Amino acid sequence: MICLEKLNLSYENTRLLRDISLNLQEGKHLAIMGESGSGKSLFARALIALFSQNYRLEAKQFLINEKNPTKLKKKALQEFRSEVALIFQDAQNSFYPYLNLGDLFHIVLKTHTNLNAKERKYRAFECMQMLGLKDLELLWHSFAYQFSTGMARRIQLALALSSSPKYLICDELTASLDKENEQKLIALLKNLQKSLKLILITHDFNLLSLCDELLLFKKGSAKQFKVQEFLNSQNARLKAYKEFNV
Repeated sequence: MICLEKLNLSYENTRLLRDISLNLQEGKHLAIMGESGSGKSLFARALIALFSQNYRLEAKQFLINEKNPTKLKKKALQEFRSEVALIFQDAQNSFYPYLNLGDLFHIVLKTHTNLNAKERKYRAFECMQMLGLKDLELLWHSFAYQFSTGMARRIQLALALSSSPKYLICDELTASLDKENEQKLIALLKNLQKSLKLILITHDFNLLSLCDELLLFKKGSAKQFKVQEFLNSQNARLKAYKEFNV
């Protein structure tokens, strides 16, 4: 479960996230929505404490599976980030351009597991096959610039899943995809729901419908709502927007 109370993020003297609270029960999936620049991606990074020393991240209560990432030492934080995986919005630019896919898998799995080189490659192929990728030996030696947007998204997923996370945070996973690739990814996410918890930053109501709870952002603040109530009732949506001063 995730329990946050009054989470704040500042950069030097600028407040970026303000008094965010969230109660996500075990087994529930979370959608994050809001206008561009409202703090959604910053919040995703805050969940795994992915900031330089110029940022100040603090909260009255901050627990994800009974761990506070802001209090963890380097090795424990690495282990935590294998349990809570983050997929960035810009698929192709999230890869290291001078490393091929095999190198990337080796780095991820060497960091987060105790597998040897042969076992790491087997695990990588297993994850890529699960996501419908083909010509795996060719992909293993390929670089990011050779991937289509749809393929890059699935490779991001394969890399994230290789360390068997408990939570998967996806930042605008279906953005810039054609309808066919979008539907394929939604089907993959539905299947993944059986084995892990999803946290989906999205503007897509198809993805919202996969989730139980909604965190709605505006100008660095957020409020939590029940997804089904939000989707099924126009009055509930209007009430949510009114309460949130949208």
